[in-house]
Amino acid sequence: MSPPTVDPITLPDVEVLFFEGLDELDAVAPYEVLSGAGFPTRAVGFPAGVTSVRGANGLTIGVDGPVGARPGLLVVPGGGWVAGGASGVRPLVEAGELPALIARLHDTGTVVASVCTGAMLLAGAGLLHDRPSVTNRRALDDLRATGADVRDGYRVVDSGDVLTSGGVLAGVDLALRIVERYLGDQALDRAVARLEHERRGPLLVHHPGGGLPS
Repeated sequence: MSPPTVDPITLPDVEVLFFEGLDELDAVAPYEVLSGAGFPTRAVGFPAGVTSVRGANGLTIGVDGPVGARPGLLVVPGGGWVAGGASGVRPLVEAGELPALIARLHDTGTVVASVCTGAMLLAGAGLLHDRPSVTNRRALDDLRATGADVRDGYRVVDSGDVLTSGGVLAGVDLALRIVERYLGDQALDRAVARLEHERRGPLLVHHPGGGLPS
């Protein structure tokens, strides 16, 4: 089935980040949801120049090119934080180059969204200090140690220019929140029906100046 025709002017261009050792579903699931809803979506690789990456579960995935100068929305997956190893989120946080890139993009106006332990890259970028956020349940204490305002029990946290979500398949619900936020309830219903998915929560929306929901 072809994606619905949507006026691209109304939607941010989406870049989904791929790097060695990522959890494949963290990136592929949001890519499918957002692309299927009509968002202009690209698979981008880090570091610049890579043409494919190998995920934590052995899948090799090709990418469209490097991270753009100013994507409207960047989806950052997790992978490798809990298990450790030579690739994945933990060595990328320690190296610092990718968190610095994420911080620069956010400073230019890019909305940044993380899946699972991708939140640790956002924390390394300085985006989660005192900000409501969530990650894989096995990394909540690590995220809390960075100064993030961890909201245990929430599946997706939307704080405006930064969104975070829980482990692996929470990326589907993160992407559905993005569909809802930019395209509304009817588009959300179509996306849920297309996926044959029962949307899961809870969702916390906490936009700057808007306060917390009751």
